[in-house]
Amino acid sequence: MSDDELFDFWNAQKKVLQKSEPTLFPAEGEVWMAATGKNLGFEQDGSGDHFSRPVLIVKKFNNQMFWAAPLSAKQKQFDFYYNCVDTAGRKISVILAQLRLVSVKRCKRNMYLFSAVDFEEVKRRLRTFLD
Repeated sequence: MSDDELFDFWNAQKKVLQKSEPTLFPAEGEVWMAATGKNLGFEQDGSGDHFSRPVLIVKKFNNQMFWAAPLSAKQKQFDFYYNCVDTAGRKISVILAQLRLVSVKRCKRNMYLFSAVDFEEVKRRLRTFLD
């Protein structure tokens, strides 16, 4: 599919998500599969028919919205990537620079609870970006 077709397909998916009523309530420190979409430039896209990718729930504001950071299977040596290992022993990265506000309507399924030690380090590193 061309980029134009992908954006049109994602737009149709967003309309379905917008009409949905959320029944899932993520918690801080959990990793969820979320419909992150077809995005612009170098923003992390979701994949598959639902444009989904795993995200780490960083800060929950209420039952409707939270900050989430996308995860990647590619580890890179940049200060805005936090490299670690998930609960299944796979190498992953939290892409700290792509923290974003996310609606609970994007959440598809809970995948696992992030390591408490790694979660505290992710939050510490995010704080350094604000200074």
